[in-house]
Amino acid sequence: MASTSAPYDIIRTQDVCAQTGRALEIGEEHIAALIDSLDDEPLVRVLYTLDAWEKGPNLPPNTALFGFWKRTIPESDEQPKQLVSEDEMFDLFEQLGEATEHKQLAFRYLLTLILMRKKKVVFERSTPATKETQGVLIVRLRQRGGEGQLFDVIDPGLDNETIAQATEELGQVMNLDADGGL
Repeated sequence: MASTSAPYDIIRTQDVCAQTGRALEIGEEHIAALIDSLDDEPLVRVLYTLDAWEKGPNLPPNTALFGFWKRTIPESDEQPKQLVSEDEMFDLFEQLGEATEHKQLAFRYLLTLILMRKKKVVFERSTPATKETQGVLIVRLRQRGGEGQLFDVIDPGLDNETIAQATEELGQVMNLDADGGL
């Protein structure tokens, strides 16, 4: 079941706390979160100060937290840095491990492809989709001196064009190509 449109779009917001409205300062650690409107609207990336996040993200009605990661506001004259490290991407990958919604499955699948390219996980094998089951990509966490944990990643049935487009969108929202990365 191939999809012909991107599984999601992502809207980036300004560097202000979504809860307090306070502008985040250069060098300030904060939480970046993806908010899902639970319909066909784009995901929205919003930021929270650490204090606001600890009190709870206070999401708008009819929305859900899609995923989150910790980051720091870069120096204004610095080259834009990758917003999400490989470890943070892997944390997001693990958060989405129990996902059942198509958007989340597609996002996790794309994260897996990025993590494979960055050599954080390695391909083990895959099982094709059947009429009764979805395809599964099986990857292993790369570890020095031993065998890493295996992960099953549901293949959401994206076509190559959709994968390329969605990976580019994901790379833009997370500045993944800032280090030469995607």
